[in-house]
Amino acid sequence: MVAKGVIKMDGNVEWTITELKKIETKENKLLIEATITLLKDQAVEIESLHGSMEGQLWSPSNWRK
Repeated sequence: MVAKGVIKMDGNVEWTITELKKIETKENKLLIEATITLLKDQAVEIESLHGSMEGQLWSPSNWRK
């Protein structure tokens, strides 16, 4: 279980964010920060979808359908 406010990310997202931070400069700071925010938002959305799918799969009312 993930604590509230903590984003569960796979290794690819974590690696991408780490690498983006390495190439951040004063000139591209805004772009890098926006990209990282987008990646984190997508990770939250994906985690939400996983929870929804698991709820559908394990719902006894759906077993009868």
